[in-house]
Amino acid sequence: MNSPLTIDQYLTAIAPALAADANKSVYIEMATERTNKCFYGIKTNQAIALLAAHIAFLLNAANGSMGAGSGSGEAGSTGTITSKREGDLAVGYGSGAVTVGNGDVTDAELAQTRYGLMLLALRKGCKPFMGVLNGSKGCGKC
Repeated sequence: MNSPLTIDQYLTAIAPALAADANKSVYIEMATERTNKCFYGIKTNQAIALLAAHIAFLLNAANGSMGAGSGSGEAGSTGTITSKREGDLAVGYGSGAVTVGNGDVTDAELAQTRYGLMLLALRKGCKPFMGVLNGSKGCGKC
């Protein structure tokens, strides 16, 4: 079996805008502290990279440095367009977040970016199947 790619390799592939970001290591550290290595196992580096990109996008969305709201798909803002203006070009997006109600607030926050949605899909793929009794908690073996 091949060894997994590094966090930097994943991050460069999914969020090229972060390659030169002075705070990249901070985003990676924040994501590393929030990622359960036992749950993701061999997919841990991918999960950390997705979460780091998600965090970076949310923190940089206000100044637009990662293409927030550009519609280009670079940063991956989710949600439908709720308003448009042609003079001085302005576009407004809905949150795209899932309804919290009985859901998880973390899931609603992750649903705000393409990176977060990709992490949710990765996490869903790591959930153990019903009836599995070997103690597996995800994609990893801890």
